[in-house]
Amino acid sequence: MGEEFSAALPARLRTQGTATRVEFVLEARSTLIGRSPQCDIQVDEPLASRRHAEIIREPWRYLISDAGSRNGTLVNGEVLVGERELRHGDVIQVATTRLQFEDPNATIVEASGLPRANLSVWVNQQSGEAYAHGKALELAPKELAFLTLLFEHPGMVCDRDQVALTVWPEYGGRIGSYNIETLVSRLRRKLEHAGASPDLIVTVRGRGYRLTNPDASPAGTAP
Repeated sequence: MGEEFSAALPARLRTQGTATRVEFVLEARSTLIGRSPQCDIQVDEPLASRRHAEIIREPWRYLISDAGSRNGTLVNGEVLVGERELRHGDVIQVATTRLQFEDPNATIVEASGLPRANLSVWVNQQSGEAYAHGKALELAPKELAFLTLLFEHPGMVCDRDQVALTVWPEYGGRIGSYNIETLVSRLRRKLEHAGASPDLIVTVRGRGYRLTNPDASPAGTAP
């Protein structure tokens, strides 16, 4: 595929309301849904557009958007506007065809959720979720990428070049210090709002950043 994803299992779409249930594995970065034979998931209905909707797979999540269809796309009965992150159990409707989104990693999150409240910071790589003292953090993708990098290297300094390449791969890491400092400031505020100390993220002058989190365990695992 040319793009590396996490070790998370790929999600699936299952047809609903049909005598024979059909399953589609969402392994590719892009999955097109529509009437065209060239679509990855073909919906052979007159109300479906040739290119109706698209699902994008990212390392930590799946995003769905309408592809400019004539009759729109529904998610859980609501008209899809813009881009939306899919959650386990969501039902996508294209014309009269209903597809349920099933994320096998949702059970992994549930099974390993007990110790979260005891941890200052905890990141589940497989689901792309981060927690502070058991409270879910609402992080932007780049904030999550930065926190995950620090969490994977507890107590170690991640230099600015490493941060830039990890968080801004689309620019080859060629970004200014202001971008990094702004990102760190936003993340610290979110940690503080969740009840964690903003000092968990330490600035090491002239070098980079490290996470001071003595109770951290390897990402995606429980102690």
